[in-house]
Amino acid sequence: MCVVGLQRAVANARIRDAAINSAAFIEQVANLSRQRNEVLCLRIAPENGKFKDRKLLVVRDTIDFNCSDPKGSIDSMIIDAPNKYVPFSVCGGPDTGDWTTYGIFIPRLGLAATPPEGGICIKYGGDGDDIYGYGAVRKERSKNRVIPMWKVGNDATQNGDWSNWTEL
Repeated sequence: MCVVGLQRAVANARIRDAAINSAAFIEQVANLSRQRNEVLCLRIAPENGKFKDRKLLVVRDTIDFNCSDPKGSIDSMIIDAPNKYVPFSVCGGPDTGDWTTYGIFIPRLGLAATPPEGGICIKYGGDGDDIYGYGAVRKERSKNRVIPMWKVGNDATQNGDWSNWTEL
């Protein structure tokens, strides 16, 4: 019984850390977009192997400024296994707000470069019963900040709102 409790405590700590670190990385990308005055795109690295679904890339978009033609990685972040990035819809967010597909960070005068809504979802564990929790980094239009969150258990749904998630 102690081993199971310890496993859950470790899982909870890792998913919280992944959510907090991902939120800090998102803020860093927004600041970098503003400093460079460039449209930056965030996405999961399209690679298999060691870092599959665990690495976020920041790339520049120099043509249409909508991330349709990204050029060159300028930064990246890797989360520790068994955490992995999954579609934002897994955490109950809209498909159109999934920053890991292509989050578009546009520098705007006086405003954060972070997309006005949407976010990313992080899952801890594999498939089935060995999922211990979820993390999310989200932004909603009414709040001008990135919010790291986490939820214990294998059900990531938000039931219409985020009130059953814990803000970090």
